[in-house]
Amino acid sequence: MKNFLVILFVLQSCFQVLSYGKEFRYATWNIRWEDPKDVEKGDAWEKRKEPIANVIKFHDFDIIGLQEGSPYRLKQLMELLPEYEIILSDTMEYNPIVVRKGMFTIADFGRFYLSKTPEKKSKSWDSKHARYCTWAKLMSDKDSIYVFNVHFDYHGKEAQAESAKLMNKKILAIAGDAPFIFAGDLNFTTDTKSYKNLGTCIKMNDAKKVAEFSNAPNGSYNHFDPSRHGIWQLDHIFVAPCIKVKRFGILNETYHDGERFRYPSDHSPVTIRFELAPNN
Repeated sequence: MKNFLVILFVLQSCFQVLSYGKEFRYATWNIRWEDPKDVEKGDAWEKRKEPIANVIKFHDFDIIGLQEGSPYRLKQLMELLPEYEIILSDTMEYNPIVVRKGMFTIADFGRFYLSKTPEKKSKSWDSKHARYCTWAKLMSDKDSIYVFNVHFDYHGKEAQAESAKLMNKKILAIAGDAPFIFAGDLNFTTDTKSYKNLGTCIKMNDAKKVAEFSNAPNGSYNHFDPSRHGIWQLDHIFVAPCIKVKRFGILNETYHDGERFRYPSDHSPVTIRFELAPNN
């Protein structure tokens, strides 16, 4: 009887570990708007959409934050990804959140602008465009996680720095002490004021720095050129301290168009594998 109780206790512990140790895969990816110059250079959306879908399918992402996805291109991409659903905060979405069907319950979602008046469409500081954050609260069984997907202004350095401070406040107000992922094309590197402004109101970790294993041989901005070594990491993933990052990677996936190898976008996808802490 004593040996039976010991075995039962061990089995119960294993079940608890399995429950708490559920692993998820997240990716952020700027899939590039269709610049007429890109078409002339051979990087048209019609060529790129299937390779983008293939990368997503192969790596089996559970949650994806996309940037620069215009409505008609998102529609075409989702037709290639029937196993996924898209979270839209309105009918014109350029940085949506995409999730695997059946894995999550979408408990809440919304958007706010990266400006002094985030509740309405607006731009502030030295922004060139009205940028915003798309967010969602996802439930998986009893676990919940907030996802914040952004595309910071590429032109305004002050706008980037102030947007970083705004994100701190908004994540605290929306997610509170719940687990969260904050990621996207931030258009700045780790040596900037904007990067230093993160984590001032709410604690967040750079997933690359806390991952158990990291594979990032080059930056995330690839210039659409596989022969060029990109050094700029403009796309970042930050996580709440209660999220355990198992793997971090910048993926250098290419495709061959019959003439040469090409990147599916001018940004490479940045991805993590992570676990939620128990009883979050």
